[in-house]
Amino acid sequence: MTESQKLQYLFDRAAITDLMVRFAVSIDTRDWARFRSCFADRVEFDYPATIGAVTLAADSLLEISPQFFGQLDATQHLSANHLMEIDGDRAVCLSTLHAQHYLAGCPGGSVQRQIGYYRTMLERLGNWRIVRSEQKVHWNEGNEEVFLQAAARVGPGTS
Repeated sequence: MTESQKLQYLFDRAAITDLMVRFAVSIDTRDWARFRSCFADRVEFDYPATIGAVTLAADSLLEISPQFFGQLDATQHLSANHLMEIDGDRAVCLSTLHAQHYLAGCPGGSVQRQIGYYRTMLERLGNWRIVRSEQKVHWNEGNEEVFLQAAARVGPGTS
């Protein structure tokens, strides 16, 4: 690997790490413009524990996400331990998932947590963008009703 290739690799790693952190933090801060900047125009999700396998236009995602997350009083999504494979304008990032969801006064407890990994496929489309996100939940703890009640407040098909 040449010095120029090494520098490009380090630049890409930093940009992808920033993107993964921006994805997590934008949900928690409810910064939906920042959230949108993480995605290609169409994005695939495979989140078996919550939404299943879907492909969405990023603008549709921008309609759904604030509705669901807005029903929760707070969230905290941590993305760390980023392992990457970068091949030109495509990359795969494996990162830890630690997501906490808080709904005050929810019967059975106010907190639900998911622990596992994200496997994220990215493409360089000007800047790096998420084109597919897979969520592998290894375990849940806390009250699953937190998710169910938040989804019920939005309506069918949003959990």
